[in-house]
Amino acid sequence: MKKGVDISEMNGSVDFAALKQAGVEFAIIRCGYGNDIPFQDDKCFYENVKRADAAGMPWGTYLYSYARNSDMARSEARHVLRLLNGGNPAYGVWYDVEDPQQAGADLVSICEAFCGMVEAAGLYVGIYSILSWMNTKLSNSRLDKYDKWVAQWNSVCNYKKPYGIWQCTDYLTIAGKTFDGNYAYNDYPP
Repeated sequence: MKKGVDISEMNGSVDFAALKQAGVEFAIIRCGYGNDIPFQDDKCFYENVKRADAAGMPWGTYLYSYARNSDMARSEARHVLRLLNGGNPAYGVWYDVEDPQQAGADLVSICEAFCGMVEAAGLYVGIYSILSWMNTKLSNSRLDKYDKWVAQWNSVCNYKKPYGIWQCTDYLTIAGKTFDGNYAYNDYPP
């Protein structure tokens, strides 16, 4: 089990050396949100990647989804691929599916469209969501082949299917900054 954080522009300037000193072993860095539109890039993505690399910290990336159909999901996949520009993060690419406007959408087809396109580009891909969505909207066996990153802020993770990462808290304070705290149970890259 490895301790990690997830990071976005909301965290401001991040001291990766301080994270490592506090025992953090990996970071999942947000690259952006929504469709492949440059103003939806995370403003700190490249800086966070540069700092993680300089500190020798392996990282992955995630994209916050607003997709309500497969075409939007493919645009979101293009968004990630544009920002990675051929890079292959050790902790993979994660599709963050939790937005309330997606509640009535065909999330299984949406996830298949995004994940299939990212996999076709040669990248490791998984799905992130809250426990209740993992147990309902994302429980279809067609998604079982994708790794899961489960968000449940609790002392234990109650997800019953296999998962690689558990987001256990939204309140991990390191060097005066607060992060989402995670545990990885797989060795990445798998």
